[in-house]
Amino acid sequence: MKRYDLSQLVVLVAERNPFLRKTIKSILRTLRVGQIIDASEIEDAWQSFQTQNPDVVIIDWAPGYEGLQLLKRMRQDPESRNVFIPVIITTSMTEYENVVTARDSGTTDFLAKPYSPKTIYQHLCKIIDSRKSFVRTGDFFGPDRRSRGIETAERRRTTDTHVA
Repeated sequence: MKRYDLSQLVVLVAERNPFLRKTIKSILRTLRVGQIIDASEIEDAWQSFQTQNPDVVIIDWAPGYEGLQLLKRMRQDPESRNVFIPVIITTSMTEYENVVTARDSGTTDFLAKPYSPKTIYQHLCKIIDSRKSFVRTGDFFGPDRRSRGIETAERRRTTDTHVA
């Protein structure tokens, strides 16, 4: 596993549950993240996002806690400070349709609960290693969802040779 110096990283954690918020903060401190900003309410998280200029946002998505609404606001609000911010959605709602909903809302990454220090670190590394381009189509704005490494016809055409 790669080793990154996270001491300059600023992470915003939006998590309603005090125990889980404290756990994520403790994990981020263990990983030596430079600055950790936390918020228990969605509106407080929005205000911190707008004023603190984080590098990464970790948002909980749970019944009664509309983390996806915060994500959509970050991506689509004309007043958003950084529509390109990497966002990790954390949730225990890991059914396929929820993963698709989070992806279609513009999340950069999806982290299933329960998580460990290792999985949080891996997700931060994934964000650092893979700068995704962003796409705007219809009502979607977010990281390019074509990340499965599937070869496209266009890419094949550039490598195929044609015999006359």
